[in-house]
Formats: sequence, structure tokens, C-alpha cells
Amino acid sequence: MTRLRLRTERSTEPSPRDALLADIDALTLMIEETLVYLRKDTSKETQLRADLPSLINTACHDFADMGYSVAYHGPDRFAYPCRPHALKRAVANLIDNGTKFARHVNVELRVKPDLAISISVTDDGPGIPAEFHADVLEPFYKLDSARNDRGGFGLGLSIVKDIVESHFGTLTLENATLRGLTAEINLPSPDSIHMLANANAG
Repeated sequence: MTRLRLRTERSTEPSPRDALLADIDALTLMIEETLVYLRKDTSKETQLRADLPSLINTACHDFADMGYSVAYHGPDRFAYPCRPHALKRAVANLIDNGTKFARHVNVELRVKPDLAISISVTDDGPGIPAEFHADVLEPFYKLDSARNDRGGFGLGLSIVKDIVESHFGTLTLENATLRGLTAEINLPSPDSIHMLANANAG
């Protein structure tokens, strides 16, 4: 890929050059996305207590800095045991998915009475037909619709699902009443995490 990019960049023909560079960028993204999925190394990151609002806000700001309309709603501070880099990647993948098909994305963190949490990412795009909600969470599934993933092999949501499940959580999709899609991450309370981790270790 690097050799191909160098040869293309040296081309003096602007039209084919621009098209080839765009193809190279798309292929590079596909390869990187596939390697991340195949490595499945999210469980190797050390778990620690991270400030979730800070983590989520950082992901939102990354996209806002690129010109996307992304907003965070939720508490200003809340410490939660997780693998922060992996969880941030999961949230970022959901935001990225929303920005591909919508004008605005809302990210909301809710802390339940037992300290279990939910992170919902809602966009105002075309949504996904309910009958395909389970399918799009599977690796390499590409939805042939206005919501088709234009930037990869259809691994973005699969990576999110793997990260969430490695945190003993669930990922669900739901269409908004009028328009859009909500992807919701539900994670257990800290006390439940300890019990689940001990049960798996045994």
C-alpha cells in the first residue's frame, strides 16, 4: 500500500491521481479495521477506574474538531472500572457510524441507581430496518441500503459489540420514532463486574 501510494503521489495526471489516492485511503482503512478486529486484543488492556464523562467527551470533541455536529449529555464526573482505550474506541465507532449518515449525533451517559450505566449514541439519519439490527452487528455484514457502511468491511459495529461484551455488557440498536438510530451500550454495576469476573476466572 505504501509503495502504491508513493507511485500515485508522483503521478502528474491530477484526475487519475486523486481517484487512486481516494481508493488507497479506503483500502488502508479497510485493512486497519480488519486487523483490529482479527487481533481481538481489547481484553489485554489493564482495567482501571476511568472518568466516563471525560472519556466520552474526548471522543465527541475529536469528531467536533473535524466539523461534525456531536453533543454530549450526562454527568460531569463519574468513575467506572473499565478498559478506557477500548471503551473510548467503542463510543468513537458508534459516533463515526452516526456521522456517516446523519447531520447530528447525541451521546448520552446515564447512571442507574445501582451504578450500572448506559451510553446511548443517537443520530438523525435514515435508521436501519429492524429486521437487520442483529445482522449489522455481525462481522463483515454490509447493509445494502442508504445506511450502507461506505468506509470499511462492515466491522465497526462488530468491534463495538466485542468490546462491550468484554466488559460484560450488551449492545442494542433501536430506530427512533420519527427518524434516526440509537445504539445503546449497557454495562453492569461495578459490584456485578467483580462477581462476573470471578465467575469467569473460576
